[in-house]
Amino acid sequence: MVGLHFRVDATDVMKALRNLAERDAPIVTAYALTKTAQDIKADEIETMKSVFDRPTRFTLNALYVKPATKRDLVAEVYFKDGFGSVPAWRYLGPQVEGGARVHKSFERALIRSGLMEQGEYAVPGRGATLDASGNISGGTITRILSQLGAAEQSSGYQANATNSRRSKAKRKKAGRYFVLRPGVGGAADRNVAPGIYYRADLREVVPVIMFVKPPRYQKRFPFYERAQAVFQHKLVPRAREGWDRFVGANLKRAA
Repeated sequence: MVGLHFRVDATDVMKALRNLAERDAPIVTAYALTKTAQDIKADEIETMKSVFDRPTRFTLNALYVKPATKRDLVAEVYFKDGFGSVPAWRYLGPQVEGGARVHKSFERALIRSGLMEQGEYAVPGRGATLDASGNISGGTITRILSQLGAAEQSSGYQANATNSRRSKAKRKKAGRYFVLRPGVGGAADRNVAPGIYYRADLREVVPVIMFVKPPRYQKRFPFYERAQAVFQHKLVPRAREGWDRFVGANLKRAA
């Protein structure tokens, strides 16, 4: 027979492929995991925009991505601790898993001062000034805590109102906040809803903050479900992208 016969020693080829895998596989894997984690974070932010009404910037920035490295092939998407403010999981957790929410900082201040009971929560009343996200404005909360003596002392500065002439004049000009509960003020208050009220003059009293039973939240934020869906959809394409970037380009240059 007439023909051409080729013999190839595969030892060197197998060694080269093995070295390639040992060198580049961790880099490609770390890239794919990190990019997928970033995809998950972006998807979770869009999900929060759709399930929450006017989410605050703090809420939308609640997630953090820890990138993977070739020595630590784990990428993480988790809720930030808060760095001195309220940890994101404390108020987003009930939205993810359902159940009762935790007390906010100003609610804890009211409880410590004996103005609100441990089992009560504060919600906006008819006379509350709300911010762009539908929450009671920070200025309103500050004035209420100050007038009711529930503000905390910080860095040597006491924010609570005093009985000085200046403090009394400011209260007279701004109006007065006070707590009402059923029956506390006599028979006339027997049916009043518990909460903090504002008196601008002798004729007008408006509810600003109402004290209610613990609200229980239905699961609204499918955090785990969205993460799993994005992971399954994005990991393989991101791995191919990493291969082309870190391995394929080198192979082309070598050729």
